Amino acid sequence: MTTPDLTTDIRSHRLADGAELAYIERGSGRPVVLLHGVLASKRFFERNLDALAEHFHVFALDLRGHGDSTDSQGGNTVPQYARDLEHFLAARQLTGVVAVGWSMGNFVIWDYAQQFGQDSRLAAQVCVSQGPSDLIANGWEHGFTDPTGLRDLLRSTQEDYRSVCAYVATILTKHLPSELDQAWMVDEQLKTAVNTASCVLADQTQRDYREFLSGYPVPTLGIWGRDEQCLPVAAGEWLAQHAADFELVVLEESGHMPMWEQPDEFHAAVIPWIAALPGG
Repeated sequence: MTTPDLTTDIRSHRLADGAELAYIERGSGRPVVLLHGVLASKRFFERNLDALAEHFHVFALDLRGHGDSTDSQGGNTVPQYARDLEHFLAARQLTGVVAVGWSMGNFVIWDYAQQFGQDSRLAAQVCVSQGPSDLIANGWEHGFTDPTGLRDLLRSTQEDYRSVCAYVATILTKHLPSELDQAWMVDEQLKTAVNTASCVLADQTQRDYREFLSGYPVPTLGIWGRDEQCLPVAAGEWLAQHAADFELVVLEESGHMPMWEQPDEFHAAVIPWIAALPGG
């Protein structure tokens, strides 16, 4: 499969505190913003950027401390990432935005909607493989790990970060990626400094948006892979039952990265859904 080179045409957005967000911009039309998962980067959307840019004005961001964005001493929390997103969108006067979140990227979107409410620039959301909480606790069974597992993950991150990244690269997909693909996935994760990684892993894993999302009115298309090893399809089914406007699509030959494993099927679901939104 031919994929675009996301190491070229990288632009930079300067935040109020001096941190720099790396991003790629392509296409025209309705603004669509791609937000990656924890320890990941815009490169995880490498099979989607150009296809979406044929129809929309697409921005693929690296969150602060991730990918090609600068590291940040402090601010490594989901709420700060949401404020960074608002700074980015406001600087470009973007409205009617469709935010496509993968994994933790959806936490950023939900926190953005929570913080900015009626003043939000958000029109709709595509939720890829993320339930309202990653932590198995307090009556929630559809997370990634429990408190003991989180403790062990943080310890392992401090003791052998590369091994943690290498393991993650083996559980993101239904079909094990090639050695070359695993290598770039590890390299992208390692761009996040180990202490930054520890901070955001601790913060995002303990987030719980269940109360906020009960009745969440933002039109949302949820896309899951059937063979999830990270966050089960049941988390998407919970959203379909509790959010006010949530449609769930399950792709049968994918794991946690359906946009990467089944890009054609992903685009077949996402592109017409976005195109049909009011004001598109």
